[in-house]
Amino acid sequence: MPNHLAGARILVAGGASLVGSHLTRALLERNVAEVIIFDPVAFDAQDSLGDLKQDPRVRMVKGDLTRLPQIIDHMDGVTRAVNLAAFMTIGVSRDPSAALELNIQGHLNFLEAARMCGVGKVVLASSNGVYGYGIGGAVAEDEPHHHNGIPPAAAIYGSSKIIGEHLCRMWKSKYGLDYLVLRFSTVYGEGQHYRAANALYIIETFDRLMAGQPPQLFGDGSESKDFVYAGDVATALCLALDGDQTDEIVNTSGGQGISTKDLVDMVCRVAGRRIDPEYVTESGRVRLPTGPGLHFTNARAKEVLGWEPRMPLEEGIRRLLKDHVQRKGLDPATVPDATLKA
Repeated sequence: MPNHLAGARILVAGGASLVGSHLTRALLERNVAEVIIFDPVAFDAQDSLGDLKQDPRVRMVKGDLTRLPQIIDHMDGVTRAVNLAAFMTIGVSRDPSAALELNIQGHLNFLEAARMCGVGKVVLASSNGVYGYGIGGAVAEDEPHHHNGIPPAAAIYGSSKIIGEHLCRMWKSKYGLDYLVLRFSTVYGEGQHYRAANALYIIETFDRLMAGQPPQLFGDGSESKDFVYAGDVATALCLALDGDQTDEIVNTSGGQGISTKDLVDMVCRVAGRRIDPEYVTESGRVRLPTGPGLHFTNARAKEVLGWEPRMPLEEGIRRLLKDHVQRKGLDPATVPDATLKA
């Protein structure tokens, strides 16, 4: 079995994020020598790193992938690297120019710096957003992309990830840079932020319940989402970094769909508070509607990485909401006991 992590220096672009915090913890548990968090955030209470910032093996760099000399400086001596940095759909909607610069030019800079500095392997965090709009059922890696009728911000985000994947392929073909691409389904978990359109729905629903307001269901509630726990994603990333596999693109998903109606029921159950949902129509929100029974198959990830998701969705939501309560500083006396039992 390969062992490229013990004693390694790993750079994580976009590492102050939800996935970045879970990945950093997982890397430290695997005895890496150093994790370089390369991120433009201010590294304050708003990031997702928490107590990880106190670990002497974690080095935080306030950095911008769109500045090639800066990423080259910090890639020097790095063993392997992960690019988690991207504007997601909501960010694309707000600032498409900055989003394209980061998601495409920033990723190209990441690859070029890795090539110049002799990094052994890179991993790109891609997205199930590449598959597009209005699909349902089981979706495997060879599914055609469906971009007709897709909301513009979602199309731009998904297309930027497709370009990022092909840049990885080009750098492998031209320069021999080993890579893996992991296409995440909707990632959720402790440290959840308010920037991801789909995962945001969980904490938005909880916030409404705590305020005594009804959860909102769009359409008839039959839209299906595929959720994957951030800790499981971190494990997949570690396997991708550690292994010798290269030139592969795999779904990293929960592997099963859940309708928004069933998701709201689950959040109500975890929250210990039941309020009948309010059915609403589209209101300009940045969302990616899906067909019935949508889920992203992950058999390829098991074949390539030896990975499969472990966290049951309800338990993962319980952990997320307990952490959310603590982060918001809510008075535990005002929160149902069911939420605090994670």
